[in-house]
Formats: sequence, C-alpha cells, structure tokens
Amino acid sequence: MVLRRGFKTEANGWARDLRREMGLNPEDPLCPRSLCRHLELPLISLSELKAEPQHLAYYLSGSGRPDFSAVTLLSQGKRWVIHNDSHELGRQASNIAHEIAHALLHHPIPALFDANGQRSHNNEHEEEANWLGPALLISEEAALSIAKSRLSIEDAAERYGTSKDVIRMRLNVNGARRRVA
Repeated sequence: MVLRRGFKTEANGWARDLRREMGLNPEDPLCPRSLCRHLELPLISLSELKAEPQHLAYYLSGSGRPDFSAVTLLSQGKRWVIHNDSHELGRQASNIAHEIAHALLHHPIPALFDANGQRSHNNEHEEEANWLGPALLISEEAALSIAKSRLSIEDAAERYGTSKDVIRMRLNVNGARRRVA
C-alpha cells in the first residue's frame, strides 16, 4: 500500500512539532510514555489491568507474548492505550508510538474483532501508524545525528530507547548515512 502524497513529510513535521512542544530539540530522543502524558493519553500496561490473572498470563508469558503488542480502546469517550509490558523496552516503545500515531491521526477505533472473530483493522490506517510511530521515535534530525556521529545501531537503539529495527528503518528511509557522507 502506498501512503498518500505528503504523508511522510507530515510525519516528520509531527516529530519536530511534538518535540518542540515538549521542550526538546529536533534530534533529541522522544520517550513515548512522556509523549502520552503530554498528550493526556492514558497508558496502561497489561500487567496493571485488574483482570483475572489467568486471562492475562498467556499474553505475559513466553508463548503468548507475540500475540498482543498494544491496542487503543475507547472508554468514557476517551482513548486509552494498553500495551504489553512483557515485551523488551524497545519493542514497547514501538508499540506505544504506533498507538500514539493512531490517536494523533484521529483514526477511528475499530471493533476489536469482526463478525468472523478475526482481528479487524483498516489497512490504510495501519500503514500510516506504521510510518508515523517510528518517525516519532526517530525524527529525521535524529537519524541524521545518528549517522553524523557514527553511532552503532545498538548504541543508537539504547540512546533512543527503541529497537534496532526502528533505528535501521529510520536511517534507511531518511538516507541519513548518504546525506552526511
């Protein structure tokens, strides 16, 4: 699927504008938990839920961990993000940023399951969140800074609190290494 014209530039703008609102420089790390607080978007970890432990154990254990990353729910007219805190911290950051992207873009919250019991989602909305989420974590300026300082992928992931995959993706899509060479 192709993103609408101008969306990638818009995503870079979101990353810059939100950092500015939060008193950060364009290349600074952006903590998705802090961004949730800034946006007044409640964030709850799966282990915090007051559900029956046996219902959550599957998702918090080894075998069920990949089956649930994060979801946005609507409660009392407000969006809430629930994320799986059994994932590695970098993965949690990506999961949370993805859900923040849906909120920023005012994507309607779909029913969790369709009539056939399958997870329902809008492909266009998912593609937009798949682009904006990483852009929030690693702005264009951050990608250029990483490349200019020659940080290793591992060091950049640690500094920015995200996964190595997100670092690689943002370096590549911004042509960061080529632009600072």
